[in-house]
Amino acid sequence: MSKQISAYKEMVLQFIWEMNEAAHQEEKFTAVLKRYVAEEVRLHITRPFEEMVGVQAYADEFWTPLMRAFPDLENQPYILIGDTYEGRSYISFTGNLIGTFQQEWLGIPPNQQPMWVRYSTTFLIQDQKITKAWYFLDTLDVLRQSGFHFFPNRGVECVPPAPMTGDGIVTYATPPGEGQKSLELTNAMLDGLSSYDGKTLESMGQTRFWDIHGMMWYGPSGIGTTRGLTGFQKNHQVPFITAFPDRGITAKVEKDYFAQIGDGNYSCDFGFPAMYGTHLGDDWLGLPATGKRITLRVVDYWRREGDQLKENWVMIDMVDVLEQLGIDVFEQIRKQSVT
Repeated sequence: MSKQISAYKEMVLQFIWEMNEAAHQEEKFTAVLKRYVAEEVRLHITRPFEEMVGVQAYADEFWTPLMRAFPDLENQPYILIGDTYEGRSYISFTGNLIGTFQQEWLGIPPNQQPMWVRYSTTFLIQDQKITKAWYFLDTLDVLRQSGFHFFPNRGVECVPPAPMTGDGIVTYATPPGEGQKSLELTNAMLDGLSSYDGKTLESMGQTRFWDIHGMMWYGPSGIGTTRGLTGFQKNHQVPFITAFPDRGITAKVEKDYFAQIGDGNYSCDFGFPAMYGTHLGDDWLGLPATGKRITLRVVDYWRREGDQLKENWVMIDMVDVLEQLGIDVFEQIRKQSVT
């Protein structure tokens, strides 16, 4: 880990801590944002948010509504890693924003109960300032916790836990080459996924990369959590490749919207978007095929044990996917709230 990446990690942790301290005082958290964030920062956030530009928009359109909805909001990350990719410095972290849901947020009615807003954030940092940010929010899971259910889930619906080993905040020293080893194993596994012959799952060779019995795959709401390679294949992989048989990696249009990180026993891969596919098969999320070609915004974090991948935290912009398939979940909650 370079000294610069190490310093940026500490900077981001300090930013998170100061935002938690100032969470309920709008003037103070705006001042915190301006200390750490570039004036013309660009923010890419999962639906229903649109792209935002500027630190004031960051405060007014993202943080203020969130903090008013959850007045005791606290950011609790459980993985934080960093690396350079194509010469750019990225810090990426995931965890939960935890608070009592007291006021409407994104049209979701409050239930006056504690809420776990699962998130992932990736910062591009230049000259000691956050210049771009990508946020994944599991809004479908907020809806689930609020009592709205849309899909016949195959996996278990739960708020995913922190790493089993409790070492996901990688500010400690790691042996040289371990981050690269994590990234190489991750990329070999991803290459295996791309080698599917359209006939047998064995063509992907995934048994080479995973703890096949003990692996945990923590998927987004709508898909859920699975255990073991067989559970992953049954509850996610087969339904997904059936629905999107031509799935693939999106071509890079811009440079910085995609990055990979290897840091100790952890790795991360994100794209905004990362994948494409044509919805040609039935029954993914219980939906009939639409024939529509879509893109998917995706972020993954992996934890490696030795020569195997053990845990995988996955977020997909499910609201965006559903919109592309012609489903507006926010319209559905408005209808359910009326009835």
